[in-house]
Amino acid sequence: MDPKHILVTGGSGLLGSALTARGCNGLSRRELDICDPDSVADALDRHRPLTVINAAAQANVNLAETETQRSFAVNGTAVNVLSEACGLRGIRLIHISTDYVLDSPDTPFLHEELPTNPRSTYAESKLMGEMIALEAGHTAIRVCWVYRPGHPNFFTGALQRLHGGLPLSLVKDQVGSPTYVGVLCDGLLAASEPGAAKGLFHLSCTGETTAEGWIAAAAKILSLPTHWTRISRADLDGPHRPARSCLSSDKFTSTFGYRPPDWRMALRRAMAENPPNWL
Repeated sequence: MDPKHILVTGGSGLLGSALTARGCNGLSRRELDICDPDSVADALDRHRPLTVINAAAQANVNLAETETQRSFAVNGTAVNVLSEACGLRGIRLIHISTDYVLDSPDTPFLHEELPTNPRSTYAESKLMGEMIALEAGHTAIRVCWVYRPGHPNFFTGALQRLHGGLPLSLVKDQVGSPTYVGVLCDGLLAASEPGAAKGLFHLSCTGETTAEGWIAAAAKILSLPTHWTRISRADLDGPHRPARSCLSSDKFTSTFGYRPPDWRMALRRAMAENPPNWL
């Protein structure tokens, strides 16, 4: 589908800005307050999209513990505003959810039928939004370990510290599937046709690694120093984070025809598409 027919909330964020760069109509929080029914209605009536991708979120896991009300407003109740407004206009809504709503450390690759088990305020608020979207007959897509080189996040910060010769601690026992934001854009565009299947899906790169292994692979590509302190997840304070979080995208692939690449292949693509002038 022509990306110009897709409206993206959270247009200045990690995923939203990447979709906007692909030609989607991205609106920042200043331009569209998804908590405000009038703001949402005005945006939909002005832009007349065929599909809305809700990439807006309060995604700071630590901050969610202290800004609980805002987290539930943005990640939860605002989805009801979007769901109702899109439903009234016959617009397809794709809500972006997270692996944090699950916590099944003994499951190799997480599928959509697993029971949810949110263990932080962030996870609870994201599950609330996911359930609202699904109950309204829309689509929710869970993603995990999303990154783009140069965008402020764990990935960029770790490599900048290595480049600057600063101390760095990396977790050796937290496992996931790092997913380049460009991979998500490919998949979401494939799933955005107005008449496409609805429901719950997982979308991430294939394969698995630890947080340490992920940064080590990137450091090798960039020829950065590989000196850091290895720590366990249990050594860190803060809200709970899943120990193992590898999503299975098999249902997504069979439904929409897009198969995400292995995380290593996606990492090489990420580096090629984002030259290291951000270091």
